[in-house]
Amino acid sequence: MHYNNVCIESMGYVIPEQVVTTKWLEEQLAPVYKKLAVPHNLFERLTGIRERRWWDDGILPSDGAAEAGRRAIQNAGIATEDVESLIYAGVCHDYIEPANAVFVHDKIGLSPNTLNFDVVNACLGFLNGMVMTANMIELGQIDVGLIVSAESPKEGQMAVMDKMLNNGTNKEDMRDNLATFTLGAASVAMVMTSKKVSKTGKRLLGGAHYSSTENSDLCVAQRTWMKTNSRKLLTQGTRVVIKAWELFQDEMDWSTESVDWLFSHQVSEPQRVKALKALGFPKNGVDYPNLATLGNTASVAAPLCMAQGIDNRILKDGDKICLFGVGSGINSIILGIQW
Repeated sequence: MHYNNVCIESMGYVIPEQVVTTKWLEEQLAPVYKKLAVPHNLFERLTGIRERRWWDDGILPSDGAAEAGRRAIQNAGIATEDVESLIYAGVCHDYIEPANAVFVHDKIGLSPNTLNFDVVNACLGFLNGMVMTANMIELGQIDVGLIVSAESPKEGQMAVMDKMLNNGTNKEDMRDNLATFTLGAASVAMVMTSKKVSKTGKRLLGGAHYSSTENSDLCVAQRTWMKTNSRKLLTQGTRVVIKAWELFQDEMDWSTESVDWLFSHQVSEPQRVKALKALGFPKNGVDYPNLATLGNTASVAAPLCMAQGIDNRILKDGDKICLFGVGSGINSIILGIQW
């Protein structure tokens, strides 16, 4: 896919204040660790995650998404009535019905004429939302679109913890549920515009995608549980990433050497390192990870890395950026951006 008229105008994000350390989680699970003879600090050694965040009680995903959206709108220097499309792209929702976009639409105070809907695709949802917004801009249907996402894993993590403590847990249960505790809360938003109204000229140039849906059962979840075959998911996920990268290079005529920054989804430190090595990137210096302190923030992860990079002024005019997403299923999208 290629775009000639699509720009990234601004981003906004919210990182909750409530810190939940891996040490605290392991202290809660101490009876299970003792029963199964699990070594102390195993989780942090396996994942590289020291802490993650939770929203304060009463904060819904739409609250976090709406605040990130307000910040993105403010950073873009536009008015709420300028936004013509809103996409909510998170895994977590306030309710099963209606779409979470309607709550975000109302809380931001967008125009009744603003199209709003959800896009759900596991951890890849935000990048899917970017593609859909870019398509509408390229077709001339809208000039300004807003994508938002928020994740809130506390309910599921507490339910899994309760089950492990009270319903009996074996080593297989421990293995299947470990990925639940990698998750963290945060929200992110992006304003995209047509080139003709853009003040920044930071262009979304295009991208590529690849799917391996024969692996759709490797990570499945409901609101109160998550079952993951982490070892196989890491192996197959890396294969999908490599295929997506090959397609991206052909589509965009980019190489590893031409990429200045890579903002990617992260689920664990071994996964991050293995993926970078498989793609030919160095272990450090090209990506901008936040995994150790925020955990796996699912659909928020890759765009949040980019938003933090913008906020910390690491990007220079003309930089070539890859926004790299992977989601359970397994699906991958890579987007190329000219800063």
